[in-house]
Amino acid sequence: MQKVTWLRRLGLVSAVVAVGLATAPVAAHADGYDTPRSAVAVGAGNTYAAGVAAAQERARQAVLAVGHDCTPGVYYILLTYASPGGGTWVFQATHEAMCVD
Repeated sequence: MQKVTWLRRLGLVSAVVAVGLATAPVAAHADGYDTPRSAVAVGAGNTYAAGVAAAQERARQAVLAVGHDCTPGVYYILLTYASPGGGTWVFQATHEAMCVD
C-alpha cells in the first residue's frame, strides 16, 4: 500500500513540474491566430512517457478538429492512475492553443 502512495506523490510532483515547465505565455499573433481553443483528453500507456504522449496527442487532435490551424500551445498534464506494478499509466491532458478560425 505504501508503494501506491509513493507512486501517487511521484506522479503529482511530476505533473506539477511538467505544468511548470510547459507553461509558456501564448501571445496572440498578428497573422490571424486570435481564437483560443482548448480540449481535455485521457490517454494511457505502458510507460510514463507513453501515457503522457497518448494523452497529449488526443488533446491536440481534439483542438485541431475544431481549429483549422493552431499554434503549438501548452499542455497541462495530470496523472490519474498508475498501476501498482507500473505497467499502466493513465493521464489527463489539457491542451490550450491559439487558432485561426
